[in-house]
Amino acid sequence: MFQYSSKSLFSPVREATKLFFFLAASIAAFVFHRPLSLFLLFAFLSTVLALAGFRGFKRLYFGLLAFLLLADASFLIFLSDTGLDLVQLTLSSNLRVLCLFSAMTFFTFSTDIFALLKALKVLKIPESVYLPIYVLFRFLPEMEHDLAEIIAIQKMRGVSRKKPMLYLRSILLPLLFTSLQRADDLAIAYYLRKKQGRKC
Repeated sequence: MFQYSSKSLFSPVREATKLFFFLAASIAAFVFHRPLSLFLLFAFLSTVLALAGFRGFKRLYFGLLAFLLLADASFLIFLSDTGLDLVQLTLSSNLRVLCLFSAMTFFTFSTDIFALLKALKVLKIPESVYLPIYVLFRFLPEMEHDLAEIIAIQKMRGVSRKKPMLYLRSILLPLLFTSLQRADDLAIAYYLRKKQGRKC
């Protein structure tokens, strides 16, 4: 879902342009408050994704379903006495999340992270700004791959969705462990690289 594709229609477009588009779409998702405006933005981003050649819509949007249902339930439970229009609030927040994920998916699908890194260095952007972006988009595909492997392993063990709490625990705990291990390895590699750079 978050894997870069060199066959994307927008791959030849300059990385700075795609970064600007991603930032503009993210800002628009927070600026727009009416559900109709957010729905139009979501439809536009989905169309751009489809034009780019992205075909994982089912995985992208159904993967968000559990999170959105949990957020909606939290709104209904904790904000029911506030007098807010909860229907508009939940609809707007759901569309906002969908817009943000669509924009991020377009960016990661059509942007080569190494070319983006080179462009940011040319623009004299500080390393403290572009390094987290690099880490995020470099390791999202690996986390997605890890998640698919964990789900397949748990399926072989007989862990099914019939017991949702056991299923979630059996998937999220190994994913958290592998993510922390990868983060630790990355931190050590970065520390050694900086230390070596100081010696030179």
